[in-house]
Amino acid sequence: MYRKHPWLAHLDTLTRPLLVPGLIVHGEWMLAALDGHGLDPTTLFDVHVLLYSHVQGLAMHLEKEAHAEAATGQSEEQWMDSRGPALREPVESGRFPAFAKVLGAFEDGYDLRLDALFAFGLQALLDGLTPLVEGRRAGA
Repeated sequence: MYRKHPWLAHLDTLTRPLLVPGLIVHGEWMLAALDGHGLDPTTLFDVHVLLYSHVQGLAMHLEKEAHAEAATGQSEEQWMDSRGPALREPVESGRFPAFAKVLGAFEDGYDLRLDALFAFGLQALLDGLTPLVEGRRAGA
């Protein structure tokens, strides 16, 4: 949905959601999938909001990157390459040893792959929620 309508990620918020049928469809799908697992209503809705937040959060970064590329004429990689000297300063300062250690381990730099990060995060969330959901299955 966000790939087709990238602007949508900025339109809806968690704290003041748009209560329109086209957007409630996702919530209905998620809540129906979780229903019947013995989760109390608060936990059920918290799981829905957590997963929705992950999806929306990364979709917002896709949209922001598209705008930044259009505004600067630089890809994300070109922009990061142009910031090399500014990045080296905090790394070489000694003030951020963990940051420096991790960045120093990348031979060709870090490739921020939002699609892969989305899949990685979603899998981690689902794996982490599995004991909660399956452990409370109604009738179990």
